[in-house]
Amino acid sequence: SIWGKGTWGTWWDWDPRMTSELVLLFLYLGVIGLYHAIEDRRSAARAAGLLAIVGVSLLPVIRYSVDWWGGLHQRQSISVFGESAISSAMIAPLWWMVIGTKFWFAGSVLAKARADNLDREAGKAWVGGRVDAARAAGEARS
Repeated sequence: SIWGKGTWGTWWDWDPRMTSELVLLFLYLGVIGLYHAIEDRRSAARAAGLLAIVGVSLLPVIRYSVDWWGGLHQRQSISVFGESAISSAMIAPLWWMVIGTKFWFAGSVLAKARADNLDREAGKAWVGGRVDAARAAGEARS
């Protein structure tokens, strides 16, 4: 890992979470490679999808690897049902960050959808009117 040397004193350790993440990375690269190796797109999508389903089975292993086998990573800090190990002074900033990230993500999805819609409808008159209005507004600011 990039931060491993400073944090743990080594670039790599066969920690359960790191190792299971490495296996997941290899599976992900395998999905991409398998998809591009088969010429028939429908067959390629089916084979890659099957391999992706195998990869999904690794998610619980990654999630619970620290609880099952220990290692370098800390256990869960925030608990919904029990006592949280995180300081109460950190809870409010954490929630503000989570909420801000959700709003940023929603705004990004909406901006992407708008751009895709304008791209798809590029030859239509209503798009041309909006582009002209945006150009005029940009020139007025300059």
